[in-house]
Amino acid sequence: MPKEESGRLFSKVAKFVRNPLKDWSELDTPSSDSSLPEQTYSREMLKEMIERRQRNDFVRRREFDMLRKLRQREAAAHAFEATVTPSSFNLNSTSEKTEGRALTLKKIDEIEEQMSQQWWKGRGPNGQTLVNPPPDAGAETLPPVDSGGGQLPADPGAPAASAPVAAAPVAAASTAASAPQPSRLAHDGALEEAVIRFAHGDDTGAEAILLQALAAEAAPATEDGAAAATLERDDARWRALFDLYRATGDAAKFAAARMRYAQRMKRMGPDWVSLDELARSVKAVTASEDAEAASDTTGAADWASPAHLTREGLMALTRALSQAGMVWTLDWRALTEIDPSAAAPLRILFTHWSDSPVQLRFFGASQLMAVLAAATPNNERHPDDAWWQLRLAALRLMHLPDDFELVALNYCITYEVSPPSWQDPKGECTSLAAPPASRPSSVWSLLSVGGDSESFPSTDSGFAALAGDLRGDSLSCWQRLDHDLRHTTAPVISCAALLRMDLTAAGTLLSWVRDRDANGERVQFVDAHRLIAALFGLIGITDHATVAVRKN
Repeated sequence: MPKEESGRLFSKVAKFVRNPLKDWSELDTPSSDSSLPEQTYSREMLKEMIERRQRNDFVRRREFDMLRKLRQREAAAHAFEATVTPSSFNLNSTSEKTEGRALTLKKIDEIEEQMSQQWWKGRGPNGQTLVNPPPDAGAETLPPVDSGGGQLPADPGAPAASAPVAAAPVAAASTAASAPQPSRLAHDGALEEAVIRFAHGDDTGAEAILLQALAAEAAPATEDGAAAATLERDDARWRALFDLYRATGDAAKFAAARMRYAQRMKRMGPDWVSLDELARSVKAVTASEDAEAASDTTGAADWASPAHLTREGLMALTRALSQAGMVWTLDWRALTEIDPSAAAPLRILFTHWSDSPVQLRFFGASQLMAVLAAATPNNERHPDDAWWQLRLAALRLMHLPDDFELVALNYCITYEVSPPSWQDPKGECTSLAAPPASRPSSVWSLLSVGGDSESFPSTDSGFAALAGDLRGDSLSCWQRLDHDLRHTTAPVISCAALLRMDLTAAGTLLSWVRDRDANGERVQFVDAHRLIAALFGLIGITDHATVAVRKN
């Protein structure tokens, strides 16, 4: 009896070894022909599961390949942002995305590490090498993922009949990859690096990058579109090199580069223009026109406000009015800021004039009220209430009771105190219309020489110019732009004499242009050389303004 039971046990174990997928309790049932289809069916299921796993892994590896490419492109797109000094217009957006991006990339790396340790990476379940393993990461012949539940990629062991089906998505993907994309990724990396070095003052490094890019042998183009794009890229690099020599005043290197350009491109290069000499001429003409305008303003008004009014400026005001006649003429058009120490004395002076029978004439009264309005924001208590008192005193002096009541109501809401009541002034104050701003015709004609005359403004547009080497905040430069373009809604700024602009100055100009664009004033920059125009594109100025590159 024990021998019979042991024989049955060994027989049962042998059956289990032959049929591992069968339950232990069913091993004692007599074998029949019906078990063969079931065993065959189980093997087919196992094979199908293995093939399904291979297909899923194939799709998953392709998706991670796409994610890896997106990460590389994103790193290339944001490489420039790391070199720019953080400012108010990109600091917040960068900090908001850093935490979420880091978490996503960490999760992707963890999943990829787990996938690299799986048995299906190039081998089958029993250790045998696959006949047609999935393609390596980075292959460009992968068909696109069908997210709508369409047909899965073809099995590696499938017959060649499915090749035409997969060829269509591959062709579509290659066509889409060759099409030009209107983004920063399509920009010239060598030119952008040269622009950044030039903005930092590294003329030698910028020149070396452009020369190295031009000396590199380009791959032969197989299509007419690719050949045209290559020629256009090379021409842009050559002209950027010419403008670099113009800005640095190196005429010898310009002439040598012009000869090489003619040999390579089979046409003559641009003519030599000394941008440094042009910038000096523009600055000299501008200084003489400023002196002439100052003398005209002094003769028309008894006192002209400086851009930054201080207590010393108020003392000059009282001395000037002590020598004036019966009617006092004041010019506020150049005012951009009032020193906090001058707010209380100016309020006392306005109150004294309102209580006295004086006759006042104001040029630029709207400019004065705009400066006072900027100093008194609604519902903000951090400014001293002396600014509100000054604004109310100015409205009373200029006989504006309706505006006085509105500002008094805002003052009451902001500080929760009773505002001063309206009292009729005894003096007389008249606002005079400012004479139309005269276009600096001498500067205009000077900059139009050698430039694009069609890009200069018409009679109904305002005109200003940037000249020289702009570094840092350059507040005086932006104040001059506001002064020259104060009577226009279609500002045009010439960059023909602009040699260089660093990243700090470009960031300040971006803020100025964005404010203009928000007010419906589309700024036009004309005759900018290639390095300046490329810098405007990198910073983002071209998103809010129009930039025209000089043709010569």
